Amino acid sequence: MAKILTVQRDVPFELSFKYPLEKGYTFKEMSMKNVKDFQNFLDKVSRMTVQQVDQSYSRKPDRKDQYNGMQVYHYSVNSSFRIHVVLEAGYYKIIRLDPNHKVHK
Repeated sequence: MAKILTVQRDVPFELSFKYPLEKGYTFKEMSMKNVKDFQNFLDKVSRMTVQQVDQSYSRKPDRKDQYNGMQVYHYSVNSSFRIHVVLEAGYYKIIRLDPNHKVHK
């Protein structure tokens, strides 16, 4: 079971961009289908709580996957597409868009 990311579980799930997306995992590498899949994911999670998103989309993190000293967490957009985020000050910051699940396959 994945680690609970925050003690505030019944609050809206919020994604944001703060850091530059990692090279090779940006919008430039995404197809139009990937963009549509990502939009569908955003449409779903925008109406969910942290707990609901974790239960539905969270994947087991790799403890060695760190970004600026923070644990990286993975969420499944679909069977082959993952987003990678860090949790900072209660907000999930996207650092990688991985439409072909190249990281930790």
